[in-house]
Parts: sequence; structure tokens; C-alpha cells
Amino acid sequence: MKSIAQLAHLKEILFGMERDLGLDDLGRIEKNILYAAAILAETADKFESEQIRQHTLLAGVSRSSYFRALKEVVDAGYLHHLPGTQRSIYTLSEKRG
Repeated sequence: MKSIAQLAHLKEILFGMERDLGLDDLGRIEKNILYAAAILAETADKFESEQIRQHTLLAGVSRSSYFRALKEVVDAGYLHHLPGTQRSIYTLSEKRG
């Protein structure tokens, strides 16, 4: 049970950080899209929608739910779609905190 208590404390810290960054208005899938994008942004300024969708944080999310949530993240200003690109290329916005 000690491991579960430790995990619970980590979850509590995560909730507090999400609240501090203003992410508590996003749903679970939207947050995971943003987290996956942030991880991808550590190694590249631009990334494809498919790279986000294939991240382990989004395992089990249906294609339709993913694209609906992606639109919410873009509309909220956390990600920007690069205009004039053949594929769906995104960058993190400055709103990311």
C-alpha cells in the first residue's frame, strides 16, 4: 500500500501543477495531447499530428476522440498548426508556461 500512497502524492502534486499552469480546464485526453507534444518539443520545434497520436500517453484513445481533443488544444491556444504545410504540423505555443 505504500506504493499506492506514493503514487497518490505524485497525483496530488500533478493536480496542483496543472492548476497553477491553468491546465485544469482541459480534459484528460487534451492534457495528454499537450504532454505528448511537450515531450516531442524537447527534441524538435515542429512535429506531426501523427507523432502526437502515437505517443504512449495516448494509447487506447480512438482516432475520432484524438482529433476532437486536438482541436480543443489548438483552440485553447496551447498548440499552433503551421499554415501552408502539406501535413498536420504543429508547434507548442508560448502559452505553455
